Amino acid sequence: MMKNFPASSHALRGSDTLFVNSVEKGFRILEAFRKGQREHGLRDLSLKDISELSGLDKSAVQRFTNTFVVLGYLEKDPHSRRYSPANRLVDFYYTYLISNRIAEIAMPRLIEASKVYDTTVNLCELSGADLLYIVRIPHEKSAYRATVSGRRIPAFYSAGGMAILSGRPEEEAEAVLDASSFEPATKWTITDRKKIDDRLEAARKNGYDIGVQQSLPYEISTAAPVLNNDGRAIAAIQIPVYMPRWSHDEVVEKIVPLAIDTARLISGSLQGEV
Repeated sequence: MMKNFPASSHALRGSDTLFVNSVEKGFRILEAFRKGQREHGLRDLSLKDISELSGLDKSAVQRFTNTFVVLGYLEKDPHSRRYSPANRLVDFYYTYLISNRIAEIAMPRLIEASKVYDTTVNLCELSGADLLYIVRIPHEKSAYRATVSGRRIPAFYSAGGMAILSGRPEEEAEAVLDASSFEPATKWTITDRKKIDDRLEAARKNGYDIGVQQSLPYEISTAAPVLNNDGRAIAAIQIPVYMPRWSHDEVVEKIVPLAIDTARLISGSLQGEV
């Protein structure tokens, strides 16, 4: 049985008289597809699936899905009667990315950095308690999922998350960690809060973070923060490499300086605009 959507419109609305419940419910329908893929590996959903994932009754789901099909944001298979995201949803990603000055500045530097050691290089941002991959320059042998922007993982175990939190005020970083589930991604994922706090403190001191097999087996992930004029981390440059081709010592010697230098170049360009 799938879990219902955790947040109700009442909980989100609070005392906000301008909050529109129907809009929030519509987004719960669309977000159900991401949740279905992420938690259950489903590429398309039935009305029952959407109802369970969104927490909305079937009557409401029917109205919303029909509306999104008419508008071009969902597709309905005439034979299976299952729903899937339509390509018009890409408009939202394009609109966001074309307006993102950090991504615009970072793109040529990410491409340049990827060529140094023939590695994947990512630009990441925080989204709640998650790390969100905004731009990805993949290695030619990367799996498809590792090349697609929009991947979301918990910040607490990601090098990118640690790098960004290390450049935020302590109370803000603590709030993000307090909102984390601390569910492991691998058997090596650090979930002990004291050890996570120690890792964050080391990232503050060093100016970068290294995570070994925290998100994926055999992955060594390095990240450095991108800073604005106030010295606040607004993004991170993350570079993953894999054992046994790369050892921890080689990562410290080669990948750490590359991540730091790339992040500093982007930070300098952003700060120079003000």
